[in-house]
Formats: sequence, structure tokens, C-alpha cells
Amino acid sequence: MKHPAWTLGLLVLAGLSRGASAQEAAARPTATVRESTRVFTTYPYGDPNPHPIVGRIYPYFRFDGFTDTGRPKTWKTIELENRYLKLIILPEIGGKIWAAIEKKSNRSFIYFNSVVKFRDIAMRGPWTSGGIEANYGIIGHTPTVAGPVDYILRPNQPGGDAECTIGALDLLTRTRWSLTIRLPADGAYFTTSSTWYNGSDLEEPYYTWMNTGIKAAGGLEFRYPGTSYLGHSGEHASWPVNRENGRQISRYDANDFGGYKSYHVVGAYTDFFGAYWHQDELGMVRWAPRNEKPGKKIWIWGLSRQGMIWDKLLTDTDGQYVEVQSGRLFNQTAEPSTFTPFKHRGFVPKTTDRWTEYWYPVVGTGGITSATDRAALNLTRRDGRLVLALQPVAAFKDSLTVWDGTRAVLRRAIDAHPLELIRDSVAAIPEARLTIRLGDGVLYQPPDSTTLSRPLDSPAGFDWQSTFGLYLRGKELMRDREYLAATRFIDQSLARDSNFVLALTERAALAYRALDDSLAIRMARRALSIDTYDPAANYYYGLANARSGRLADAQDGFDIAMQSVEFRDAARLAAARLALRRDDRAAAERHLAAMGWTGVNPDQLALAARLQRLAGDPQDHAAALRAQLSYSDPLNVVGQFEAVLAGSIPLAAFLNGFHGEMPNESILEAAAWYLAAGGTAEADSLLALASRPQESDGGVAVVGNSTEALYWRAWLHHRLGREDAQTLLAAANRASTRMVFPFRAEADPVFAWAVEQGGSWKPSYYRALVRWAAGDTAAAGRLLRSVGDRPDDATFYTARAAIGADDAVDHDLARARDLAPDDWRVGRLLINRALQRGAAAEALALARSYAPRRPGDYIMGMLLATALIRNAQYPEADQLLSTLNVLPYEGAGEARHLYREAKLMRAVESLRAGRLGAARKLVVEARDWPEHLGAGKPYPADTDERLEDALVDEIAARAAHRPAPTALRELAARPGQDLAARVMARLTAP
Repeated sequence: MKHPAWTLGLLVLAGLSRGASAQEAAARPTATVRESTRVFTTYPYGDPNPHPIVGRIYPYFRFDGFTDTGRPKTWKTIELENRYLKLIILPEIGGKIWAAIEKKSNRSFIYFNSVVKFRDIAMRGPWTSGGIEANYGIIGHTPTVAGPVDYILRPNQPGGDAECTIGALDLLTRTRWSLTIRLPADGAYFTTSSTWYNGSDLEEPYYTWMNTGIKAAGGLEFRYPGTSYLGHSGEHASWPVNRENGRQISRYDANDFGGYKSYHVVGAYTDFFGAYWHQDELGMVRWAPRNEKPGKKIWIWGLSRQGMIWDKLLTDTDGQYVEVQSGRLFNQTAEPSTFTPFKHRGFVPKTTDRWTEYWYPVVGTGGITSATDRAALNLTRRDGRLVLALQPVAAFKDSLTVWDGTRAVLRRAIDAHPLELIRDSVAAIPEARLTIRLGDGVLYQPPDSTTLSRPLDSPAGFDWQSTFGLYLRGKELMRDREYLAATRFIDQSLARDSNFVLALTERAALAYRALDDSLAIRMARRALSIDTYDPAANYYYGLANARSGRLADAQDGFDIAMQSVEFRDAARLAAARLALRRDDRAAAERHLAAMGWTGVNPDQLALAARLQRLAGDPQDHAAALRAQLSYSDPLNVVGQFEAVLAGSIPLAAFLNGFHGEMPNESILEAAAWYLAAGGTAEADSLLALASRPQESDGGVAVVGNSTEALYWRAWLHHRLGREDAQTLLAAANRASTRMVFPFRAEADPVFAWAVEQGGSWKPSYYRALVRWAAGDTAAAGRLLRSVGDRPDDATFYTARAAIGADDAVDHDLARARDLAPDDWRVGRLLINRALQRGAAAEALALARSYAPRRPGDYIMGMLLATALIRNAQYPEADQLLSTLNVLPYEGAGEARHLYREAKLMRAVESLRAGRLGAARKLVVEARDWPEHLGAGKPYPADTDERLEDALVDEIAARAAHRPAPTALRELAARPGQDLAARVMARLTAP
């Protein structure tokens, strides 16, 4: 392999970095990083769901166990510290930066929660407030936000800096993210540098927001330059003043109206946002080049009890918090945002995105007007003077210049030191003429010069039912990981125009994702028959042919795709993998070299390192490649394993480097990577590690005991003609199915082979999960039905019930109950199924059977209350709900709805019996929001009590012997007023 010039440069730079004298190094300030532990009162979570729920978060599973009882727990911490700041990172809770303390005042300028209080808020359930969390994938909060992540400490960086890198593999998108938190040796700021790599062969959803908690109390003002804000659905309104009510909503306390708030602020060109607590004379700034992070969001729970209930639910003593967030997109898109300019985005395959953000405290400036990566500035006008308060966060010497139009009215040389305020003043200057420069950079410029005119609305006449409109809706759903719905819209687009190339290429991508290579090839061929140079059509044509074994056709597609900008790297890497499958190393090297050695594509670096290791390069350029990969992507499993194979690090160090929740999934991902590149020996070694018997390490996940890896190894040994393939398969078939959730396309041939071997129902079950995850529900259903009632595992039957025909669901749930009579989740499915069928008496009998087995459990308690209400057992339901303690979840309200219905139905029963006083009292009680039911009351303007009002009128009419008013009847007739309709039906029943 030709040795790229950068490898030699890397070695030279490494030598130069060691050139400073020991005396010089000792005299410099330094930052430190160390592992430690800290005890927090913790309200833990648990009870992982062992039943596969194939859908939006599969292969992840939810946790359903939460508690309102805290206990001391020792958590691992990573602490970064210099003379100004101390950072505390919790690698076992998503790698959150839990605190950022300004040491002189000993105050954290991000929300420092003194307890760890998990509540059901994230997509997998547990989440706890506080600190800075990094979110990457499809939605926040990311799947790893409450669990352990991988990490590595890197002290002694150039200049005396210190850093820690955290990261994880996102299974939903098969992308890898890492966040490097760097504390400089002599600065009052820290940086977070994101590296996010789409190692998948397909475009994946693109969602990434940094979520920072800050305290709400203390006269909080948000400094978010802008003219409007967007909502999740792409709607927009004015900022920083709400024109509808005149409130200055950039002040936290002015938000005492409405419900939860999501302000995605837009309309001004700015690199920063910040917050300042005027009562505390403390603030915080987040700065990043706008091209890297244009999204700026504020999240507020709401100041009524609807939101303030979360104060004590998420902390014990630290008070309410809000969130300030930064994103790569303008808003966090809900589905309706599709119909606005603010759509979803896709992540191009085999590309790396990188960006860096600066975070720092602001002390004693009186507020924040503007900020850069070096300093924060506050401007005030007093007694005809413009007063400047400049707070540097780094040491530098430069000039400060104030301009009135084209005339400099102040020139001052400054010798800046971190957190030492620089104050000055000039005669007041009209805002429109004021510019302030710090050295060569602009520190402040007139707001009118930064106001943007980007459109916020889509054209009113755009036809969403047109060929392009339907395609666009499908594309949006693909970028939201809703592939079945996306397929429907793409098919509708093609029904309008079967030759619409954009829809054809996306249909090819959807078919490839669904493991239907023949359809993918047909769709791509049709697109190529219209435009033979279409990049996407060529790329998907190559992918589908490669997986089907038609390597020449695959290479043909990749050759043309790599001429495009979008698919260049993905096609070249795919071509390199094809060459390695043919054992043509020279061709693989040419494709890698053609990518250019930027050092940012981990697959390119890893493939090159592997090739040079296999070549036994005596000049050790492979070591330089591994060093570059370790520098740019330090948590890369393939890179670390290459170092093991090269003898650079021991195997034990490699295994001890896994800290995340699911280390075996990282191993399987690396094994799949090697198999795609013809690396059967390396894949076999990794699979052996993942499938080896291991003792649990005190609840910490360890590499080993992977049932899926055992199947992969059996299949691989069969391909290699080894005698132990059947022995390995038998061991895999004996292994437990608990928490085994295969999902990768690469697993389909593994389980297809295992199904052919016979002897167990489990391979059919696992292959069904793979097919189901790919969107091929028809094949999944066939596989599950093919084994009949042979399985002896309840999770099989709950899965089959979820995908099966309606007439088979009851049979499968009954089988699950027989196999797991004490499984509350099976009980929940049975009760919900009975309610769905309208079998209220059956649902109540089941609920009465299951609920006593879980005393105090609010999930079963709410199911029992629902069944009681459906059986008109209103007093008993009311009594049950009076004692139920619901630990709330975001958007919780179900228990309060049940409470309201029980009260109102009891009021109707009293009204029918002529007990008007009792009926009045029950209607009054129905207006209550008991907080033990998990929801706080919104502001009156946001509370719909029309049904209660109508019943009060009904009671008054009966008391006065007047004709019945029409309000209740009219309300019951309106769409969406189901409870009113039930009340009316009960009131008028014979």
C-alpha cells in the first residue's frame, strides 16, 4: 500500500510535541482529569421489559420500574479541573456533564442536581434532570441517556489541557457518536466536541441536540437574539415579546401562562445564546460558529401546577429547572413540521459530522448583550453613557474598539485574564450606529444588521397530493424512521408517475432496508433506464447486487455512484469491501486512497490499518494509521481491536475498555464490519469474545454470554467448514431467549441457516424479529406461525400476538399466560385485549386477578380502575383512585382522566337517583387535580370544564323543575367529546 503523506506528518508532529523542556512544562498551568466516585441519593429505575416490542425504539427495550424512595448510591465520576472550573461527569448516566462549577464562588452555572431521581420521561423510560446531555439519533432523549456509556480519559494534552471522551453506538441508526469534553489549562471555559459517524450503508435520521439544564429561580433572563420562535410542528410566533399578551417571554417569570413551552428562536444571525440570573449576578454562555449549530431552543415545564409538579418529582431540594438547547437544525421536528419549511434531515451514509461548542460562566456583568468564544459583553446605558462590562474567559492581549458608525470613539489595549472584568464607558451611541470589535473580530453589531429574512411559511398552494408532494411526505417519514408509512407514500407517488426517478430511488432504498433485494434492484434498474447516471439509483443498485452476490453489477453501480458528491465516500468504501471479498487488496487500497486522507472517516482509516497489518509493513505505517484513528475516534472498537491484533495493546485492556450498557452489541457491530470486508478470522475472534461464558460483574454489563453471537459463530464456522458448527448451534439453541433482540440485516442469513438446520423453534423466532425490524411483517408472521405452539417461552407468544391476525391473538395471549402466570406484562396485554374486544366483565376479572400481585403498582392500578369504570363500578373505581400513587411521566394525565370520569359518573348516578346535593359535591370534586395521580392542574384558561359546567346546569334545572338545558346534549354530540357522550348516555338510560 502506498503510504499517505499524512502518516509521516503525524509521526513528525508527535515528535515535535515532545520537544518542550521539562522546566517549561512544569511552569505552565495545567488541567487535570481523574476518575473518582461520589454518593448521591438515588431514586433508581429497573424492571427491563423482556418482551420484544418491535417498533420505533427496537431493539432497545423500556424500563418500567420507578420508585419514590431514595437511597444512597455510589456513582462513578470523571472530574476535570483547572484553577477556574471544575466539571463533574457521570459516565454511568449517559455521560452527562453533571456540574460545571465556577470555583471562586463555588457555584455551578448549569443545573447541579444534588440527587439522582429517575422518572419516566425518555423514550426508554428513565431520565433525570440536571447537567448537559448529548443527544444523537432519532429523538431526544437519546437511548443511552440514563445508562452507562463508553469513555476514555486523556490527560496531558498539548498546552496542559485535559479531556474526556464519552460515546456510544446508537442501535436505532447504527451510527456512532462521541463527545470530547476538553478543559484548557488556563481558561474559564470548556469545550464539547461532537463526532458523529453514520457507519450504515443507508441514509439515517438526523437528530442531534445538546440539552443543558439551568435553574429557574434567581431572576432568570434568556439571552437569545432573534425575532421569532418555532414550535415542534413548525408553527411560529414573535420573540422576545409575545404579541398576543404583551409578555416579555425572554424573562422566565413572564411565562406564567399556558402549558409547557418550546421556543426554538430564529430570525437573527448569532453564534451564541446565554442566560443570566440577575438576583445572583451569575450567567452562562454557549458559543459555537452558527454554521455548526444554528438551532437554539428553550424548554420550560410551565409555571402552573401542570409544570411545577415536576420540581419535587425530579429533585429534592434544588428547585425547578429549565433547559437551554443547541441543535444542528432549527427546530425539533414533530410530524406536522413536514408541511412547513422546517423538515427532517437525513444523515448521508459513511459521513462524519464534527462540531465544537464553548461553555462558560458569566460573573458580575449585570447581564449578557453578546458573546464570543473569548469573552462575554454586557452593555448598559446610564446617565448618557454607554457602559461596557467585558468578561474574558481566556488570557490574551488585544485591542477593544468602540465605533460610532465609521468613527472610533474608544481604542483600548487590553491584557485579559479569565473572569477578570474589564469596564469602560463612552458617550451614548445610537444602537443603529454602534459596533464593538475585539481585535480582528466583531463583538457587537447593530441588531438590524443581523436580522434574517428566511421564510417561515410554506406556499399556501403547494399540492401535497401531487407526485412530488407524496414523494416528499414519504421521504420525511423515512427521515423519521417510519419506514412502513414512508413506503405507502412513495408507492402513492409512483402510482401517479411510475417513472418519477426520485421516488424510484427511495423505493429502492426502502426495499433494500426491508431485505427485499430483488425489488430494490428492479426499482433501481427502472431509475437507471431513465437516467443511467443518477447517483442514488447507482448506489442502491450496487448495494442490492452486492448483497445478492452479483459482484460485477454491484461494482458497476458503485463506479458511477462514486462520481457524485453525496455518495462518493460510501460508494468507494463499498467498492473497497467488494475488493476485499475478492481478496483484491490492491483494488481496495486504490479506492481508499481515492478518498483522500482527511483523517475523519473511521472506516477508511480502519480498513487501511487492517490492510497494512495484513501486509506486515515493516515501516509501521499501520501504527500511524491506528494512532490517527485513536486520536480522531478514540472509542472505535475496530481501531482498538486492530491494536490488539497488531500487539499494541493487550486483549485484557481491550475488554476492560467497554463501559457501556450493551458491550456485546458493539462487538457484534465490529464483527459485522469485518465480515463485510472479508475479515472472517477477525470476526470469529470477536464473536468468540462476545459468546464466551462470563460471570456477571455486580450488575455491570460484560463482554460475553451473547446468544446472538453464538448463532453468528455457528453460522460462520459452517461457512468455514469447521466441525464444531453444529455443536455451537446446539449451544445457541439451548441458550435463553431473555433480552435477545436481533435486528441487523446481517443476522438474516445467520438465522435463515439456523432455521434450515432444524432442532429448535428459536431461530425462526429470531429471524422473525430481524424481518419484523426491517419492516417485512408478512415474512415475520409466517416465520412465527411456522413453529406452531412448540415454543415454551411467553415472549414468543406476546410477539406473535402483536403481529398476528385478530382471530389468533387471544390464543397466543392465553398461551403466554399459561407459560408465565405471574408476568404482569402478560396480564396487562390480556386486560387491554379484553377491553379492546368490549369484554368488560372479562377485563375486570383479569384486573382483579393481577392487581393484588403488585400492590401499590400504579400501572396495574390504573388498569383496574379502567376496568371498574367500564363495568359501571364507579364508587369502587373512585375509592381505588383516591389511594393510588402515580409516579408521573411526561404528558401524564391518564389517571386524572379516570378520576374525573369516576366522579362525573357517580354524579350522574346521584342525579338519576334524585340526590342533587351529592351530585353537586361530586361535580366539584371532578374539577380537582389530585397530584398523587401524577398530573398537576394547568392554568384555568387551559382547562376544559365544559362538561362539569353542563352538569351543574343540569342539576340546577332539576332542582328548579325546569326543562333540561341543551348544553350537555350539544357537547355530547361534538366530535372528540367521548366522555360527554358516555355521561349523556348514562344520564338518559332507562
